[in-house]
Amino acid sequence: MARVLSLGGRLSKLRAMSPAEILHRLRYKATLELERRHHRAGRLQDPDRLRRALVPRLRAGDWRTRLFDERRQSGARFFPSVGEREAITALFQGPYAAERAATVARAAAARQHRFSFFGREFVYGPEIAWHADPVTGHEWPHLFHADVPVHGGDVGFGDVKHVWELSRHQFVIDLGKSWFLTRNAEDLDALRRLVRGWIADNPYGTGVNWSCALEPAFRTFSWLWAYALTADALDDEFHAEWLASLLDHGRFIERHFEHYSSPYNHLIGEAAALYMLGSYLQEFDDAARWRAAARTVLTSRLPEQFYADGGSVEQSTFYHHATVGFYLLAGLTSKAIGDELPRDVWVAIERGLDFSLALMQPDGFTPAIGGADDGKPIRMEHLPFWDFRPYLSIGAAVFDRPDFKAASGRFYEDALWLLGSQGLRSFEALAPQPPAAASRALPASGYWVLRSNWSPTADYACVDCGEQAAGMRTDAVPNSMHGHADCLSLVAFLGGQRILVDSGLYSYNAGGDWEAHFRETAAHTTIKVDGRNQARHIGKMAWSHSYRAAAEDWHTGDRDSWVVGSHDGYARGDAGVRHRRTVWLRPAAWLVVYDELSGAGAHTYEANYQFAPGTLRDLGGAARFDDSVDVVWASAQTWTPRVAIGGPGPADGWIAPSLGVRVPAPRLTLTCSASAPPVQLLVVLAHRSSGGAEAACAALVRACNAHVEARGAASRPDFAAIRQLAVRACPGHSQPCPLTCRSASSR
Repeated sequence: MARVLSLGGRLSKLRAMSPAEILHRLRYKATLELERRHHRAGRLQDPDRLRRALVPRLRAGDWRTRLFDERRQSGARFFPSVGEREAITALFQGPYAAERAATVARAAAARQHRFSFFGREFVYGPEIAWHADPVTGHEWPHLFHADVPVHGGDVGFGDVKHVWELSRHQFVIDLGKSWFLTRNAEDLDALRRLVRGWIADNPYGTGVNWSCALEPAFRTFSWLWAYALTADALDDEFHAEWLASLLDHGRFIERHFEHYSSPYNHLIGEAAALYMLGSYLQEFDDAARWRAAARTVLTSRLPEQFYADGGSVEQSTFYHHATVGFYLLAGLTSKAIGDELPRDVWVAIERGLDFSLALMQPDGFTPAIGGADDGKPIRMEHLPFWDFRPYLSIGAAVFDRPDFKAASGRFYEDALWLLGSQGLRSFEALAPQPPAAASRALPASGYWVLRSNWSPTADYACVDCGEQAAGMRTDAVPNSMHGHADCLSLVAFLGGQRILVDSGLYSYNAGGDWEAHFRETAAHTTIKVDGRNQARHIGKMAWSHSYRAAAEDWHTGDRDSWVVGSHDGYARGDAGVRHRRTVWLRPAAWLVVYDELSGAGAHTYEANYQFAPGTLRDLGGAARFDDSVDVVWASAQTWTPRVAIGGPGPADGWIAPSLGVRVPAPRLTLTCSASAPPVQLLVVLAHRSSGGAEAACAALVRACNAHVEARGAASRPDFAAIRQLAVRACPGHSQPCPLTCRSASSR
């Protein structure tokens, strides 16, 4: 598979660009060339820029005194918690005492230069080399920002994500919080040293930490929180130095918006950061222009960010929350300064939170679908990676949503910092109420959530039957997105137990199979044909020839929920194949996955089932997961099973719960070679507490009989075909089910 975009691919991409995009890119090239000349001549930073950047009334005479006096009175422009220290401190000595202890511990780690990201703790010496990769020790070159080779993977300096993550400075929030709550002078001293050290080592526009506009945007979020929490205690010299660098960040973001190169979560994150800078630092003459420019991006590009049902068009649940979080930060800031963003923005935020609620698993976490990293725009507390319930507690108070409160369970620390004590009172005044519907169809974004109820012991399946990502093309024109080639894959729980999971994303820049595999079809619980991906993977996030998905039928009810979907990713050519899948959940009984492969010609099929970490025993024609879930399959064709866990390659039983982290997890692969379609495969997963496979197959036959009688033999799902295979599966077929005696004796 090609890993580099060819000249032909580049030309086809250029031909697909609009005139507006081409004009913008040409203008930006000219801007970069002018900047590069100023950088070469040492003229990018004016030593007197802070004074010259102030509004006219603050520039003359003793401008520093007037600036600092005004800055110390500016708390009302920020989130309300910073203006009510006494009340917030009291809460952290009472109901939030555990969060206070965690804050103090994380601040202590930051003071010792112990920073955790990508599943590891990195320990730095007294002087931090901000351009050096902590794994390889290699230092990225101190070049003009656009000349640093950050987009080609590891080109000899290490993985750029490591350097970027450190310089996002999310740890300074912990130092700021600890100072605010405890008044420990060591926290303030450490904060000063870390920020000053970074500024000294990263002149404006120089080096890897300015090479993507989202990086100064994330640093802005961290710095604004830390600054707001400590502003009353800053010495004048450091105060001026920090404000000058915040000015640099605002000017850089404004000049380097990723309008076309990364127009989704990157662009919205940059706009949110610039809006917050322009709102909080109104002493800068640029502030009004920053707010206007950011507001234009936030509003004009809003329709491009979300589907009609609230899901992010990037087809990544992590970046969905990033985009919603950016809008929340900007929206709440707009309220604080009396410049509220339009209603359409708030409607989109609420709809995005509703999407998050719909997908939430029985364990409270979000399914790990698509790309991810460690950058959370709202991260005042350090929760498990896929726990986004704080967003719902914020939404409960902001939108008066009892269902959000019920799903979130409590008013999280993130919500307290953003909304203050009044937000807590609003949350507590709500009577929690479970969502009206257990199962949800989200056809615009392409997800179907089948759920028995809203309890932690629910049965649950989240089925992906949508496009790979918005803007992905079915022709040879390449595009880069966070969405993976995972159509018709699913995540599943039975009895509240995590059974099937998404494989996650291990790395953006590792190169080779460990980078590519987790994006590709083989990593997901779906079917490969002839070893192909559902779309052509060019390399990294770049794809062409993507698929078209179709949801053919669905039903979400109290007794049964199912979805029938298909895609044409393998349908090209005279001997193409169309994959159709039915996922059917019967609460407290079973989960059925029925695959139909139609077309022409001889093919090899590979059905992969990625299980959660645990044990999976191959019982010869069946399997058992963690001694609690039976797995049986049936087909007119012969399928050969293989179970792998923690093997030498990424396809040998591994998942990536977060970037840089890989965990052994069992993977069941069923392979079949058939001379001609149609080919069918039925897989039944049944919890042993409900009788296991024996009871499930018997109940499945009865349910199919009832549906065939009510709907006819030609219905969708194809209940007649499912019934026929269920009879073959177990028991009553000429070959007894390997699980029959075990399941029967367990009841």
